[in-house]
Amino acid sequence: MVDLLSIIYHDLSVFLSNHLRRNTRWKINQTEEALLQAGASNYYQNVFKTLTKQLLLYAEEHDTDSFSMDFGLQFLEDHYSMSSKIKQKKWCATYSRCINALAEYQRSGNVTLYLVMDKRAYTFPEGFKNSAEAYISHREKIGIIKKSNKISSLYLERFFAFLKKKNISSLDTLSLKDVLDFMTSLSCYEKPTINHTMRAVRYYLKYCYENGFMEKEMFSKLPNPHYNRQSRLPSSYSANEVTKLLDSINLGNPCGIRDYAIILLIARLGLRSSDVANLRFSNIDWEKEVIRLTQVKTGNPLELPLLEDVGEAIINYLKNSRPKTDSDHVFVRQVPPYTNFNPGAVGALVRVHLQKSGIHLEGKKKGSHTLRHSLASRLLEHEIPLPVISEILGHTTTETTMAYLRIDISELRKCALEVAI
Repeated sequence: MVDLLSIIYHDLSVFLSNHLRRNTRWKINQTEEALLQAGASNYYQNVFKTLTKQLLLYAEEHDTDSFSMDFGLQFLEDHYSMSSKIKQKKWCATYSRCINALAEYQRSGNVTLYLVMDKRAYTFPEGFKNSAEAYISHREKIGIIKKSNKISSLYLERFFAFLKKKNISSLDTLSLKDVLDFMTSLSCYEKPTINHTMRAVRYYLKYCYENGFMEKEMFSKLPNPHYNRQSRLPSSYSANEVTKLLDSINLGNPCGIRDYAIILLIARLGLRSSDVANLRFSNIDWEKEVIRLTQVKTGNPLELPLLEDVGEAIINYLKNSRPKTDSDHVFVRQVPPYTNFNPGAVGALVRVHLQKSGIHLEGKKKGSHTLRHSLASRLLEHEIPLPVISEILGHTTTETTMAYLRIDISELRKCALEVAI
């Protein structure tokens, strides 16, 4: 009996010793403190504590002393069957973010949280403050929405935290190698996060060089990572379905006249909801029959032809539906104080009309972005060259536009199966 108790105590002692060693080596307690400092919610902190306890037990079972992102993801798969939950569209983001936080702290000694960006104030480091604030202000002036600017600030915060670890306190001492090292440090993140972070940093540095905040030009020397978003493609509507949608809108009331013009802009020209919401009278050149604007999402200029039916729909709205207001936005709400739309409201009215249209919607997405994909599909059907479609949709590269090809290929395969004997 004594020998048995000795064995049990010995095994327990070894287990606790290993547990404590991993806890220390993996910097779990320090990560908890970093999450607290970053402003993580109580819920997030509790999930992290519970998850890391289970992670340490999992490491003990697999006799693993070193932590890696791959090991953490394998733990999530084995312990929670994450891949099946993702397929079932069940939420699992918080668990993944906890693993990300642990990996990020081990690598950089810092944790940056997307989820809490609205709950905390962040001040750019003194050596970068003027340039970063000027950059964000510039983005606001060209019409980029508040949420997008907050996300850009978050990515820059991650960049500045990395530079602080390297004792780099200003743009004057920043080198190209420092930025490339930062890019390498992002390897534990998923490809979309790497892409968005580096895009934010690249365009910040581009702005700094063009506006005299730094002497070295780095933008053109930095790689521009891309990731394949094919698995996240929205649905596509046929030409007949788009026509049915437009025909279903009631043009006998002011809201219907306005909504018809908005949906026609998206369906015929492929404008994003953010660009429709931000459309101003100065963007429309009636004499030359073109629409010129700066895209909210990318900040890049875009010029499109003002098609006859689109122009007529806008004129009908301006003459017979638009309330009298001094707003320079083309589309405004029908009730006082007649404020302009936000992108979410544009997307909402598209969904409402899709649901009323009588179109078979089962298994299809119903947002305004789907109409952009539908336009791309129709252009492809008419053998419009890919670079032209990219230009119409305002894509920065043809790689993004190539994703639309998969819609048509899928449809062709489906048709082939249906007629197979």
